[in-house]
Amino acid sequence: MNPFTQHTQQQGVTYLEHLFFAAGIAWRLLSSVFAFTAHTIFPFIDIDKSLDLKAMVDYLQERNNWIENSKANNKVNSSLTA
Repeated sequence: MNPFTQHTQQQGVTYLEHLFFAAGIAWRLLSSVFAFTAHTIFPFIDIDKSLDLKAMVDYLQERNNWIENSKANNKVNSSLTA
């Protein structure tokens, strides 16, 4: 099996969907790291609410739900075509 598609097929998404999914999470986490790093050095700089810990947990949970639903839909579609 192709290593570029094996994992994505298991997740029930295309390669491009997976690429954008993972890159979106990485970008959001990286933005949060920069915000928190700036805040550690300059404590008077507030962290944007979209990058605080609660927002990050909510975002990651939403993204996890999306990928889990993709997996579930893939299993349903596989059983219908079998």
